[in-house]
Amino acid sequence: MKIDLRKIYRFDPVAMNGDGSLPSGGDIYYECTECKHIVSSVSHLKAACECGNLDGGQGKTHVRSPDKVNPLRGKLR
Repeated sequence: MKIDLRKIYRFDPVAMNGDGSLPSGGDIYYECTECKHIVSSVSHLKAACECGNLDGGQGKTHVRSPDKVNPLRGKLR
């Protein structure tokens, strides 16, 4: 079941870490720039974007191409 997180959260852009890595945390989400799907950076449920760039579950999210990801901070609407 696909859930459009944009209906639940308001997203604001977040800067990359100082070393160029992607930030992570309970309120950080990754938007795939290819297919525009959003996946939690610490997804405890199985989640993936349509193109396969983001794949999460068990508290981790694997990113195949970090250059095709926008980190976002999500806040409930």
